[in-house]
Amino acid sequence: RSNNSGLILCTIILTISYFILNLSASYSIIDSNLIIPRIISFLLPINIFLFTFVEKKKLKIIFIYMLIILAEVGIIRFLYYLIEFPESKIITQFYTEFPNLATSFLLFTQNLYGIFLKTSLINNIPVISLFTIIIILVLMILKFVSSRDVRNGGYLFATISVFLAVCSSDPVPSLMLFFTTAGLILLITTIETSFSMAYIDELTGLHGRRSLNETLSTLTKNYAIAMLDIDHFKKFNDRYGHKTGDQVLKMVAAKLSEVSGGAKSFRFGGEEFTTIFPGKTSREAKPYMEEYRIILESTEFIVRSPIRRSSTSKSRGKSASNDRKTVTITVSIGIAEYGGNQTKPEKVLKAADKILYKAKHLGRNRVEIQKKK
Repeated sequence: RSNNSGLILCTIILTISYFILNLSASYSIIDSNLIIPRIISFLLPINIFLFTFVEKKKLKIIFIYMLIILAEVGIIRFLYYLIEFPESKIITQFYTEFPNLATSFLLFTQNLYGIFLKTSLINNIPVISLFTIIIILVLMILKFVSSRDVRNGGYLFATISVFLAVCSSDPVPSLMLFFTTAGLILLITTIETSFSMAYIDELTGLHGRRSLNETLSTLTKNYAIAMLDIDHFKKFNDRYGHKTGDQVLKMVAAKLSEVSGGAKSFRFGGEEFTTIFPGKTSREAKPYMEEYRIILESTEFIVRSPIRRSSTSKSRGKSASNDRKTVTITVSIGIAEYGGNQTKPEKVLKAADKILYKAKHLGRNRVEIQKKK
């Protein structure tokens, strides 16, 4: 729920915008210059982009965004009322009570009105709105490509759908079609995000413990399970810090995800990982894990010294090479297989864990398999 706050806010503002735009399209004779749709076409993409920065469990930020949304709705309504009904009782009283302020405000609204009346070649969309949405789309694409986050993809395609709705020459059916499409995109994004939260380990990108348990329940016969543990990881964490430790976990997981032989890898917890080889014995699975162990051992991992020597620019340049250190990351691996009294995946997993500790006892940085009795 907390990770989807931005998606929820996006859905709320899409709903509000749809009803305002639909009402404006239905009563276009009243809003002769369609100022409300033009203002919304400018504000909506900006709001959606801002929602991409909503962090989980930041309730204060969410509350502020809600206030911003309400303020925007109020401002749009007030500007519309001021421009379309300048001789109303409320506006007349405002000019009587605050003449200087009213004159300045009228000049501001007229300039604003003029900006939104300057249309582009695309179905009378304001030039400022067109430039804004193009910039927002470029920023969203860059953010999606860099993060590979499904939520950023959802925001991107929802914004494209909204852009198509604004560009349409037939507003009423197009609003329903494209805003419904945007809503479905956000719904699918929410489902995918919830799946990732439940099944994907956020740090490493591997499938997590819950996904492992479900995979184990589907196994029947002829499979091998490997348990893997990073050697001396706790000492490494204590020496270089948890942030560096997280980078090690990411690297180990990234290499593990590339293991061939039909392997399915999971983060078991902490510095432990599990790899399942369907249709293979321990001996058949061992070469794949041995290859992985060698690749990992030969990969240089550079860490910064925990103590920064100096903060001056000259000394930083001189000590840059001294600040970095290359370390070797190794793992111990134990592999067990289905068969004998190990007819349940849980027993095979437990046996692999025992073999893992045997590998650590024999000196670490090695692959051990269960001997057949």
